[in-house]
Amino acid sequence: MKQKDEQIRRAILRKLYTLFEESPAGRWDGGEFVEELSGEFDEDEIVYNVHRMDGELVENRESMGQRVSIISIEPEGIEKLHSHGEETILDTEVRYQILEMLYDADRGNPGYAAVSRDELTDQLDADKDTIDQNVWYLRGKRLIEVSSAGGGLFYRRAQITDRGRKRYEQYIEDGVEIPRTSGSSSLRQASIGPNESGKAENLFRDFVELARNEIVVIDPYAREPLYELLVHVPPGVEIKVITSKRVTGGDYVQAVLEFQDEHEAIEVRHLPFDDWEFHDRYVIRDQEDAWAWGHSFHDAGDTQHTASELKPVNRERVLRLFEQLWNEAEEIQ
Repeated sequence: MKQKDEQIRRAILRKLYTLFEESPAGRWDGGEFVEELSGEFDEDEIVYNVHRMDGELVENRESMGQRVSIISIEPEGIEKLHSHGEETILDTEVRYQILEMLYDADRGNPGYAAVSRDELTDQLDADKDTIDQNVWYLRGKRLIEVSSAGGGLFYRRAQITDRGRKRYEQYIEDGVEIPRTSGSSSLRQASIGPNESGKAENLFRDFVELARNEIVVIDPYAREPLYELLVHVPPGVEIKVITSKRVTGGDYVQAVLEFQDEHEAIEVRHLPFDDWEFHDRYVIRDQEDAWAWGHSFHDAGDTQHTASELKPVNRERVLRLFEQLWNEAEEIQ
């Protein structure tokens, strides 16, 4: 899938998730939805990607003369956002708390026990909106069923399903998460070089051009050619580069200033090499995704090395050390 399609799909899902937070069971006017995104992307490309996601990540109801009529996010769309590091209801434990209440109620009266919305909101340590959103998600996963309600609410009572009982038991007995995330996706690796600088640039570009807020580069030898790669970072995205004083002499400041003429949101800091505490080189996007490179970025691909995607726990460790060293480092001006 083209990188542009991936950007559009993320934008579609992010927008739908924002609307979902306002009203979990809501459906939205497709024409207005497409129009709002058309300021950033081509309308035909938005519609194309909506249709490609329809029935899996989103629900699109077409009508005569309107390619996107009524649109809403699906539970799998929320899971997709979550897998990309977006903040969603899946960051909380509320879905498990709801299942626990419904499971316990069912154990007391198998097949007939239902828990009211008032009971859920009174007994769970979460706000009503978050509980409603999680109920909608669990219903969409067919782990619970609900009875309809008026007054702007989409349910009055909830009850666990047979499928929900089995999934909850898998969770409490074997730690199988909802959704199943363990082992669901393997970490990517890339073997680069020798003499594959183009391959290295493509990998770097494909990673950074999806950034929304921030790119962090950690490299003790972040020489001037690094900035030829950083041109792929979208305008307005903040860039933080930390390097060592081994490479920041001579015309280095001038190279940074020239890059800054095209991309103002960059800051470069350096440390004495003796204070450098990283071995690999890292590029981190929006504090959500990160790669470790076995070679400095300025001449990546000249000799053979491996680039590897970081596990979340390792990314968090790198970010903690980065923040510590960033505060100690001197800004290059």
